[in-house]
Amino acid sequence: MIATVVLLLTIGSLLYFLIFHSKLFRVKSLQVEGIDQIEEAVIVEMSGIDYNDQSFGFKLSDIEQSIEKHPYVQTASVRRKNFNTINIVVREREEYAIIPYMGSYVTLDENKFVLKVSDGILESNICLITGIEFSTFRIGDQAQAENIESLDTAYQVLGAAREADILDMISELNIGQNGEIKIVTFNGVEALLGFIDNPAYSVLALKEALITLHTRDMRDVIIDMRYEGHITVRHRSRQEVEDD
Repeated sequence: MIATVVLLLTIGSLLYFLIFHSKLFRVKSLQVEGIDQIEEAVIVEMSGIDYNDQSFGFKLSDIEQSIEKHPYVQTASVRRKNFNTINIVVREREEYAIIPYMGSYVTLDENKFVLKVSDGILESNICLITGIEFSTFRIGDQAQAENIESLDTAYQVLGAAREADILDMISELNIGQNGEIKIVTFNGVEALLGFIDNPAYSVLALKEALITLHTRDMRDVIIDMRYEGHITVRHRSRQEVEDD
């Protein structure tokens, strides 16, 4: 009996040495997949893994939680690929909308998570949402708007625009104080959509109008779609004269 216990302890000690001290199980390779916006070095640093660490000397779930603290990381999966290779698969959050805030620009993903706050000139092909007031926000958390219903409406319209394949055409989506929506495209078309009850219907109507304008090579115009079943188009210069 004693001999059996001694044998088991000896085997256990040998296994412990092999796993936690042998060069065979030291990390020689770190593979990072799924990144586009984040630098690989950043993910490796956040993992806390160093080369020559014992691959069985850390808990994978702890590494995943550490990497997921990065605001652009939605999920992280860490696996031991073999004795000395660690594989990290990242699913990134994508930039979806930008909201101005006190001279800065807050970038959100499609679930309203705050990805970053930038100062200075805005250089992006992502839609700018104006007319939203923040109550509080923190990078990595979901944004909390004072007029949260307006932000939800803006996201519904952008979602409908993505389904209609015109999201990349929208430069700005403005929600007025009265709740009316205005969209500005990257080629200078301004669309007055008014109050929207059915985002999918309104966006499809807008898409048809934009296609018509494109075929006629009409730019720098205002589309008034505020009245159901009635669409008018006028040049911006004419609108400026009327406003004066």
